[in-house]
Amino acid sequence: MSRLGQRRSFAFYFMPPVMRLSRFLVLTLPATALLGSCAQKAVPTEAGKAASPDAKAVVASKIPSRFVATPPTIDGKATEWTDSLQYDASSHLQYQVLNDARTVYVRLKAADMPTQAKMAYLGMVVWLDSTGRNQQQLGVKFPLPIDLSTFKAPAERPAGAMGPTAAERQEEHLNRLRSIITGANQMELLNYRGSKEPVLTDSEAKLGVKAAIGLDARNNLIYELAVPLRLIYRRVPALANGQLATVGVWAAGQRPKPAPGSQQPDMSLMNSSGGMGSYGYGGGMRGGYGGMRGYRGGGDTFQTFTLKTSAQLADK
Repeated sequence: MSRLGQRRSFAFYFMPPVMRLSRFLVLTLPATALLGSCAQKAVPTEAGKAASPDAKAVVASKIPSRFVATPPTIDGKATEWTDSLQYDASSHLQYQVLNDARTVYVRLKAADMPTQAKMAYLGMVVWLDSTGRNQQQLGVKFPLPIDLSTFKAPAERPAGAMGPTAAERQEEHLNRLRSIITGANQMELLNYRGSKEPVLTDSEAKLGVKAAIGLDARNNLIYELAVPLRLIYRRVPALANGQLATVGVWAAGQRPKPAPGSQQPDMSLMNSSGGMGSYGYGGGMRGGYGGMRGYRGGGDTFQTFTLKTSAQLADK
């Protein structure tokens, strides 16, 4: 098979509909490594630096939390979350914050395929702080990024055959999402107790941090997080006695890792709107899904998502 034939055989359903993936480009994408060391104080880590170009323009919103007598089950289903969610147009995320006397709960929902893909494939860090000013006090890196080169390409279509239909693209996208998020429970805690190294843990550990991700009945990607207030505050606020407390929440999508031997991310697979254009979800050669265009060089233009908010914790 010619090199051109090989490239056409590796369509990967990941962003807008029309684009085809080159085998060579897939193999050049580096495995997404775990974060490096993190600082003791609320200073940028590798995750924070990666998000900072987009985060500078993000204005934090302020929302009220709601007190829950029965904590929600952190299982990626969000069946116990009954309140309406807030929508952030910049990140394309819906979000909600709840709390009880000892724990804060965060729910995120992504409905569009590009945002879902960036969350599940490249990973995400949620930073929490006790000031409400979106500092990097305690970070939860979940889900962890994956090695995109491990994906198997779909079967090659006959020469001259039409590309996959929209339904086929969505089915492949959902199948890949399910294969990644099923059973995902490992996470890294950043700046945990002042540690300079990430702390690898999972939702079953006694540290008390729980995170889950899943798809609901409408194929929305659901992210749930529960963090004990004792990990954010030196003294847990006495909410029942009227003590006011605010938690800052900063959700930062991650960026592609540098190719081996390079200081710059391998942007050949990314389109200028933040999607993975070369993976068959648009961009590049023939337009794209959701109005995206392909990455054509000229600098680091990859756009990850960033959501900043703060929530005043509620008493009973």
